[in-house]
Amino acid sequence: MFKRKLLCLQYHSPDSIDIHNDESFRALVVWLEDQKIRHYKIEERAGLRATDSTHWNDAFNKYLSALGYQYDSSNRTTVVDWLLGYAVKLEYADNADQLTKAAQSLASVAPAGQSKETSVQSGRRLDPESDEFKAGVSQLAKMFQLPSHGDHVLLFKAISILIEERLSSDALVKAQQEKKAAQTHDKGELIPLAKVDLGFSISDPVLNDAAKVLRLLHVAELRDLQTKINEIIVAVQKLTANPKTDQRLGKVGV
Repeated sequence: MFKRKLLCLQYHSPDSIDIHNDESFRALVVWLEDQKIRHYKIEERAGLRATDSTHWNDAFNKYLSALGYQYDSSNRTTVVDWLLGYAVKLEYADNADQLTKAAQSLASVAPAGQSKETSVQSGRRLDPESDEFKAGVSQLAKMFQLPSHGDHVLLFKAISILIEERLSSDALVKAQQEKKAAQTHDKGELIPLAKVDLGFSISDPVLNDAAKVLRLLHVAELRDLQTKINEIIVAVQKLTANPKTDQRLGKVGV
């Protein structure tokens, strides 16, 4: 299930990865940090690189926390999928200019003839049977590490969707913001409890501080919930933004 992301990241042995094997799993984590994520400074990676250490899991959990991982760290499938997705996002953000130029180059292919022309998502009219179009799709698919497909028009549509999701202005801005947030996660602004307004007072100062902490955690959870709700609303709006009507299903009279 991870092969496509591993190929995209150019991992040296995508077919032999076994996340349930400690040696294979830890080697993958070290490789991702060294080659793709690079969240730690080199000298800070010693704990991760000590894959035979009995304290490796502690170092790994600290690493996940530094990246902003908020899920079950004991579920390796979830952890690996998240790390690979995080690395892929950073990879595309780092190579945005190159990939965008390649996409623009493909979109500028002139039509070779008037027969079998089709309108694609770019808004240009291209001849999907021209050699230039096929060569451009093949080259772009290799750049994106996508598997080849017999239908080059369908492959081009898949590439267009990938570009829209990963390389649009909004997607790149979001990726940069998440990268910056992850890098500064452990350097967040400290809020003195004395400045937190609880809304009511408790005579015991220890209980009063504990209540303030709980209030802050509750506010953070509400913000996270609101963010997820907004993402769901956006997803639903995308699905309903361009409804299609099948006139063949219409009936006149009884």
